[in-house]
Amino acid sequence: MAGRVRPLREVLAAGLKTTRIGLGLRQEDAAARARAHGLSTWIRGTVAQAEVGARRLTLEEVLLLSLAYKTTPAALIVGEDDELVELAVQARVPAGTLRALLSGQAVATNGPPGAAAAERELDGIGDAERHAARRLGVPAEQVARAAVALWGRPLSEERDRRLADPPPDLSARRLQALRGHVTRDLMSELQPVLRGRPVVRREPTPTPSATRASGERP
Repeated sequence: MAGRVRPLREVLAAGLKTTRIGLGLRQEDAAARARAHGLSTWIRGTVAQAEVGARRLTLEEVLLLSLAYKTTPAALIVGEDDELVELAVQARVPAGTLRALLSGQAVATNGPPGAAAAERELDGIGDAERHAARRLGVPAEQVARAAVALWGRPLSEERDRRLADPPPDLSARRLQALRGHVTRDLMSELQPVLRGRPVVRREPTPTPSATRASGERP
C-alpha cells in the first residue's frame, strides 16, 4: 500500500514467507534448507519467527537464506516501489530504491534517506500533537510521524485545512466545539496508523456544529 511505512524486519518477513510458499516448502523444509546452507541452529520455529517479524535478521542470515531459497536479497523486499521501508528512526527509503541497492545499482540521494520527512515530522510537533499524544497514550513524535504518513502534513495543519471554510455566522463557542469535533475525528483516523493497521481513507462527514450553524437540520 503506497504511503505506508514498514520496518525492514516486517518487509523481510513478508518476503521470506512469500518466497517459501512460492517454492512449495513447509516451514520444516525451509529450516532444513537453511541448515544445509550454514544456518545450523535454524529449526521450524526459527523460520516461523522470521516470517512474522519476531526475529531481527542479520545480513549474513539474509544472504544465506537467499542462497537456500535460490533467490536474491532484492527479491525478498516485497511491496510497491513507493512504499517506505524504515531502516532507522530517521532513515526511510522506498522499497524500489532498496531493491535497486540490493541489486547492485548506485542510487543518488539528497542527504540521509528520510531526512526531509523526519524534519517535517519534528517541525509538526505543536500543542495539537501534544494534546493528541496525551489522549492516545503515545509520544508526540509518534503522533507527528503518523500524521505526516497519513495526510502528508502535521495534525494541526490537517485540522486547519478541514476548518478552512466554516459557516460565516459561526460563533466563537461553536467554532471551538467544531475544532474539538474535527480533532477527535483526526485522532480516530490516526489510531490505525499508530497500531500499524491499513487505513481506509474516507471523506469526513459534516459535524453537528457545522450543520446547525449553516441552518440545516441534523
